Amino acid sequence: MADYLTYLTMKTKVKNDTDTQSETFVSDPELLGFFNEAIDEIEKEVHKLNEDYFLTNTVLSLVSGTEEYAFPSDIYAMKIRALVYRKGTDVYPIKRLRDWRKLENFESNKSLQQQITRYNYLVKNAVAGSPKIVITPVPAETGAYVQVWYIRAANKLLVDATVCDIPEASNYIMQYVKCKIFEKEHNPILQKAAEDLAEMKTNVLSSLSERTPDNDTTIEADFSYYNEMT
Repeated sequence: MADYLTYLTMKTKVKNDTDTQSETFVSDPELLGFFNEAIDEIEKEVHKLNEDYFLTNTVLSLVSGTEEYAFPSDIYAMKIRALVYRKGTDVYPIKRLRDWRKLENFESNKSLQQQITRYNYLVKNAVAGSPKIVITPVPAETGAYVQVWYIRAANKLLVDATVCDIPEASNYIMQYVKCKIFEKEHNPILQKAAEDLAEMKTNVLSSLSERTPDNDTTIEADFSYYNEMT
């Protein structure tokens, strides 16, 4: 397993490799920006190749009379994998209202609230920067009964102790920053450094595409559509 490097370790290596330990033409905030820019670039590829690389979960506590709930603060692109209701032995998936007639069904749920025993959800994005998970019908109970499984965002580097949580891409990230430094100082080594960066990216993507939690490569059949129709 690759090492999880801190920002201090990574920036120290970059400065040593570029012989810029005493240079000031790249400010500390600018250097930090280069690192996080590199993380943004490789993070997009990680999500394409292996979305569950960043799979995590949290508890959503229902509040009686409340239908809208905030997304997890570290969620990536509102990517919810599953909502699961669990109260004692009562466990079931909270299914998303499908696009076909979902708003009509949402309003119907409100009018038939007393007859509905299971929840559904939809996503509401009415306020910029504040999307909501809407539980329907409106809960008439209070408790930590919903597990939210979602795809989180990669760590952004903030301080020296922050850990880069894509260890397979650490060398790529550092090389990306080196290229930015070479570009800014008009260093003739930039072309070779950029070629190395491209090769590193290919290697990272190759390793991530082969990353699986076990050796089971069986393709799972999805019969959910048929189950919903019966």
